[in-house]
Amino acid sequence: MANETQKVGAIRFPFPFTPYSIQEDFMAELYRVLEAGKIGIFESPTGTGKSLSLICGALSWLRDFEQKKREEEARLLETGTGPLHDEKDESLCLSSSCEGAAGTPRPAGEPAWVTQFVQKKEERDLVDRLKAEQARRKQREERLQQLQHRVQLKYAAKRLRQEEEETENLLRLSREMLETGLGAERPEQLESGEEELVLAEYESDEEKKAASGVDEDEDDLEEEHVTKIYYCSRTHSQLAQFVHEVKKSPFGKDVRLVSLGSRQNLCVNEDVKSLGSVQLINDRCVDMQRSRHERS
Repeated sequence: MANETQKVGAIRFPFPFTPYSIQEDFMAELYRVLEAGKIGIFESPTGTGKSLSLICGALSWLRDFEQKKREEEARLLETGTGPLHDEKDESLCLSSSCEGAAGTPRPAGEPAWVTQFVQKKEERDLVDRLKAEQARRKQREERLQQLQHRVQLKYAAKRLRQEEEETENLLRLSREMLETGLGAERPEQLESGEEELVLAEYESDEEKKAASGVDEDEDDLEEEHVTKIYYCSRTHSQLAQFVHEVKKSPFGKDVRLVSLGSRQNLCVNEDVKSLGSVQLINDRCVDMQRSRHERS
């Protein structure tokens, strides 16, 4: 099913299909609430695609929010200095680097040159923070690309091992069939070193690094402020369904998300956590809760 972009007013909402009017209204109102920084309570009948409307509406706002930040940062960095606050343009303080920078109160009766000096210094500090934030963002994006490359290498290495195991099984079966068919005669052996060449597992330096998961620069990276959206639900199955909806949405390839609702991720009992398997962890947790209730 092809993705479509629906424009409601001046806002573009990518959607997997042509949305119904109730979905358009939902996304538009959600967008306005987020833009105004307010709290919204929404209600929609069962079967009207609330999750998808929530995903596309919220992520459309996040897309535009980040775009405004990048444009404002680029403008400030291009000019070197700029006004810290403009009543006609509140987007100047969209960046996290602007927090606390604008609107510094000055004592009454202070000389104009002092006020101007302080303002220029604040502007230079803002530009320096923006440059540092850009550098951290670039490092973070490069690190994410490295992690994605490692995952690809990991799966490639897994496929290689599976193919080698299949090859080994085929060679073993071939030898057994030849031995059975030839009786006491031994089958012709592969030339010296050929069998080892077929079965030898090759692991490049990049694959070894991927397997070890060591990142020498990881500890040196300062965490960059990232605007996050938290989705809360009552059950694990609802969270899993929401993750599935995000992945198949038009934003699926551009958004990073993680489920925090698993005992495997959040368990603080070392004995239980060491079990590894989600099923074993869940069963053990239920048993411990039952035992505690029985004692009480």
